[in-house]
Amino acid sequence: PDAVIEQPIAGELWQRLHQLERWMSTNATHEQLALVAIVYKWLENTGQRAKIGVALSKAAAPHIARNLPLCEDGKPVDTKRCPGFGQHLCRAGCSRKPPLESVREKADGRIPRSDLCKPGVVLEPLWSCDRATARVPSQDHAHAQPQRVLDKSVEMMCENEQMRDQMAVYLDCEFLQPYLKWTTDESEWLEEAYVTYVGGPKDSTYEWQAMNLVRSIDIFSNRPVVVTVFGNDFVPPDSWRDLPNVIVYRMKPVVRGVSFNFNKMRSMICSRVVVGIQLDTDQIIAPTFDKMFAGTRREINANYPWIMMPVHWMSRESKKPEPYWEYAFRDWSGKRTMRWGHAHPTWSYWALPFVCDMTFERFSATMRPGSTIDVWNLPEAQSKGLLQVLEAGRTATRKAQQEAFMNEDEDMMNVALWRDGVTKDWCKYDLEWGLYKDRMKLDKRMYWDTKWYPDGLPVIFISMHNTKPFEITDWLLSLYARCDIERPKLSCPAGHQAPRFCEAGSTDERRVRQTPNEYIQKLCCCLEPRQQTNIFWGGQWFENPEQVPKKLQHMKKERTCLFP
Repeated sequence: PDAVIEQPIAGELWQRLHQLERWMSTNATHEQLALVAIVYKWLENTGQRAKIGVALSKAAAPHIARNLPLCEDGKPVDTKRCPGFGQHLCRAGCSRKPPLESVREKADGRIPRSDLCKPGVVLEPLWSCDRATARVPSQDHAHAQPQRVLDKSVEMMCENEQMRDQMAVYLDCEFLQPYLKWTTDESEWLEEAYVTYVGGPKDSTYEWQAMNLVRSIDIFSNRPVVVTVFGNDFVPPDSWRDLPNVIVYRMKPVVRGVSFNFNKMRSMICSRVVVGIQLDTDQIIAPTFDKMFAGTRREINANYPWIMMPVHWMSRESKKPEPYWEYAFRDWSGKRTMRWGHAHPTWSYWALPFVCDMTFERFSATMRPGSTIDVWNLPEAQSKGLLQVLEAGRTATRKAQQEAFMNEDEDMMNVALWRDGVTKDWCKYDLEWGLYKDRMKLDKRMYWDTKWYPDGLPVIFISMHNTKPFEITDWLLSLYARCDIERPKLSCPAGHQAPRFCEAGSTDERRVRQTPNEYIQKLCCCLEPRQQTNIFWGGQWFENPEQVPKKLQHMKKERTCLFP
């Protein structure tokens, strides 16, 4: 063999473990024990499944509790509302009310920017149906038009006493500095931003998922990411405060009877982003994903005021024995104008009337079932432009009744787009993380169906989805970052199959680790050729969208999906 792995001395590992045990039982401070517990949680995966980490946390907790920092009122910080184990003071931990119940409302107008987040303030109101306190752009600013579109879009929900509080959005004051960095005195809209949403208890699986998403944006993008937190329980991790482009908003829980995932639409509406990309917490981005902003700005405009989603990996209308036929969607009998889309939409402010109508319909179906609601006649915008449609008022009606397609956000987004007869979607960019390690051994007819893409679906290697396994995602993210930054000269094994060292934790991968200088160079072969040519279709790799024809020579149909 080229490399000889030094054999460990018998009993050496146990000696090291005994040394660690003695240190933990004699010299380690309680804060060090808690930090070691966090490391073990990372190593063991996450949350309560991390048995060693949880045991260490429990051992350290009573001692830490007796030495908690004190708030200004002389009482210990509430560790349930602060990140970590309460070693640092946080605003929410020193407030004696849940965050959303501690909001100060200024009756005589909005709070000046210079007075935002004074000591002791947990949340600041940013925008709501209350126009007197809403933080809106100056009239001569370019963002004044997006604000007018938003105001018109939310009118019906703001007029409904049961729905109006669903539009209120607050700034988490721990993230004041990134907010001030990305907004101005003239406008507090964000020009371009990623948006995600999260909820649940502290230190949950969702927090760990969101951790890698936020890290990936910090590494591969120079745009901000808005994390919209729903409810009082979720605690943003301490590490987020060190990231200059993370902004955290908080909103009230969604109305009872509506799926938590409809908070996706609420976050899109209330984040006040001119051009936005929605990402779920179980996604991470890869290099060049920022190009989606320019593509979204180009495709979604006054004459096309709808969201755009990436094509899903299954068509949801296949018949046996086609792939995934058992997942066929049967809750809509109308015409489908494009293949099923994955609910990771991009949008611009021009699409806000569509998103608001959809949200209003869903809320009305629960709160006022059977009622008739007024909606925008958006198909007319294709010839007249959206501003004329808004000026004409809501000239269409819809009966708001509970339908099976309203159970989840993805179902309703697809049906709402089909109802309007639109046809734009993105070629698939939210790929399963496993595809990044398959090297060149990919199915030429990847994700095919008989109706829309009989010869396979074009895919773009610029983001990953279903990144729930924290440790694998962390490994992939670290690998991609190193390979993107260093761009080593590759000398990869021949063949299409990925080398065995591409499996994290495998014997081959551990063997390669023994030569650190070669490790990163070899591991970058696992991503080949995705860093140089990240578009794959019909067995061919392409460097950029301009090289991809509408149809390859051997194919039956033209592609309808778009590249950014």
